[in-house]
Amino acid sequence: IWKFIYDYRATENTQIGLANQVLKWLGFDTYRFLLTEPWNTFFLIVIMIWVQAGFAMTVLSASIKSIPDDIVEAARLDGVHGMRMFRFITVPMIRPSLIVVLTTISITTLKVFDIVRTATGGNFGTSVLAYEFYVQSFRSFDTGLGAALAVLLFVLVTPIVVYNIRQMRKLEAR
Repeated sequence: IWKFIYDYRATENTQIGLANQVLKWLGFDTYRFLLTEPWNTFFLIVIMIWVQAGFAMTVLSASIKSIPDDIVEAARLDGVHGMRMFRFITVPMIRPSLIVVLTTISITTLKVFDIVRTATGGNFGTSVLAYEFYVQSFRSFDTGLGAALAVLLFVLVTPIVVYNIRQMRKLEAR
């Protein structure tokens, strides 16, 4: 869907890409969203945010709604409002959910393969570690470099998982 949103055709042609159609309606020339460096990386980030925002907002919204009213009321009686309420009441109460969301998004960001593969094929300066692993292992048949990239990806993900496990164990110990 996002590839269609960013689709490029010359300004004088009929547009099928929503973004370029909007530019054309506003009187601007069409733009090669996924082909022009370094902005194409930004437009891929927009896709990633769109994909992850629904999950994060659902989990965090449910977590915020589960904060007991008596805790919020007690904080208000003690004179806590605004940012102090958020910092000292909301964030500590939703910490487990916040850890889950941050862990999931961090791991997804490190292994973002599908978005780069489908949108640009790793071209135009958009290759990422997971995509480079795929290219080296299955296109170039350089299994040594592919394995090294897979290990690097594993090493980058491991601290996040270890932190998450430690935090969950702390919560269970309470």
